[in-house]
Order: sequence, then structure tokens, then C-alpha cells
Amino acid sequence: MDFKRIEIIFILTFLALNAFLLSTYFDKSYNDFSSNSSNSEVNFIEEMSKSAIELPTFQDEKNKVPYVQAEANDLLAESYSLTNQTGIIEEKGSIFSTILFSPILLTAEKEFNAKDIEKLTSYVKNNQALSAKDYQFFRYIKNSQQVIFTQIANNIPIADGTSEVIFHLDNSKNVISYEQSYAGPVTVQGESRELITDKSAIGILYQNNEIPADTTVKKPVLSYYKTLDLEELSMYAPAWFIEIESSTDTQVKRVDAINGTVLKVPTLEQPQSVTKNRLKSSNESDSSSPNPTRDSSFQKE
Repeated sequence: MDFKRIEIIFILTFLALNAFLLSTYFDKSYNDFSSNSSNSEVNFIEEMSKSAIELPTFQDEKNKVPYVQAEANDLLAESYSLTNQTGIIEEKGSIFSTILFSPILLTAEKEFNAKDIEKLTSYVKNNQALSAKDYQFFRYIKNSQQVIFTQIANNIPIADGTSEVIFHLDNSKNVISYEQSYAGPVTVQGESRELITDKSAIGILYQNNEIPADTTVKKPVLSYYKTLDLEELSMYAPAWFIEIESSTDTQVKRVDAINGTVLKVPTLEQPQSVTKNRLKSSNESDSSSPNPTRDSSFQKE
């Protein structure tokens, strides 16, 4: 009898059995994890429904997105090349604030609409803003009468306030000024990373008490936010940008799309100091005169 051969067969059979048992164990563990994760999502959706929180339709596919790097630049210093406007460089050269000599007249409809977006897009694309090809419409903020265009990086908007064109509207829905920030030329860094889903991001917000009752959660938008700011470059990571509407206002929440951290990122979506006073005086004039005179003494310093 060939005991050596029997021994080898026995060892191979034992190894195969162990491999099968390990495979079964890991499959069960994964299925249990998936089941628990799914049940957890179902639970928070049910809880939010009971709290009168209206949810959007979630996407099914998972995203893979890389980090991006923006190179330092002096683009805003070239604002002297723009026509029919004059302004100043603020915040250590990172923001260009300007008053338009002639306001941009939007449609006569009371509400901001698709035709208004087209008109502002045309304005931007006709090189009335610096590096115009890099910006696209992102959102309209009704309470503050602001229209936001963001820089697009890797087909994803930079939506943390560091690379935007912010148009300011007066009481007659005319654009009278804007501010621009610019991250710089962008390149992809490293391999794409698998992201948490938009549904998971909303679940994280809810579990962290970031979504009040009686609100509407708008569809999350995949965006970039700055994670590293050096003298020569900046790094941006993916984040879910989520608007939460209540009867009184709209809050913006962000969740890191890689590690699920709730972000507390300040934005620049407010009038800057120089522009703010101009907006105030312009709106006061606008309420008393059908054709207010624009002050063109807003000079570059």
C-alpha cells in the first residue's frame, strides 16, 4: 500500500475542506453585513418618514472618483482685461469682486428659471468672467438672491466656495455684481476610490442629528471640497453636497464621500464686504426708482 500517496490525498482533501469552510464563513459574514447594512438603511428611511422628512430618489450605482490637485495661479490678477466692469482683488488675492457698469437683465418672470440660467451661462462663456470655460451653473439661492456657477474638475463641481462665480441679483432680478474665486488648473491624482452612496450619506447626516423634522432633502450632488491648502497647490476630495429645505430656509450639508465624515466646511456664498454695501444701496435705489444709476467709482486697488 502506497502510504505516501494516501497521505498526500488526505492532506489535499483536508486543505480543500478548510478552504470550503472558510469560503462559506466569509460568504455568510458578508451576507450578514449586507443584510444588517440594508436593514439599517431601511430603518432610518422609516424613521425619517415618521419625522415628516421627504427624501429624494437615490441612485443605484456606486461611484469611483479620484482626488484632484489644483495648481496655484495668478488668474484673478488679470481682471484688468475684463470689460464693462471694474472691481478689486480681495482676501489676499483669492477673490475678485466687481460691480457691472450695466446690469444683466434677466427674464421678466418673477421666479428664476431656465432661460435666466441660459443668459448667465452665455455671459460667462463669452469671457465676461475669467477662465470662463471652467465654470458651469450649480444652483440658485433664493433667500440671498445669488446665482452660483462652480468650477468643474474631473466633470465634478468644486462646491465648497473656493472656486465659484457668485452673481448677485437686485430686487428687480437684474444682476448688478459678482464675485469670483478660482482654484486653478486641475489634474487628477492617484487612482479612483470607491465612494459611499448618496443614500448612505443622508443616513449619516440623520444619525448625526443634521436633518431636522418637517424638511425636504434634495437629491445629493457629488462634488469636490478642499482638504489641503499649500502655497503651490491645493488638494480636493469628493464629497456629497446635500441641500435640506425647511419652511424658512435651506441648509447645506456635506459628507466626505470616501470616509463618511460630516464636514463643517465654510463657504463664500455671502456678499463680500465691498460688494455688500453696494448691493444694499442699489436695492434701496431700486425700490424708489425704475432706472437706478449705477455708481461706477468702484475701482481696482
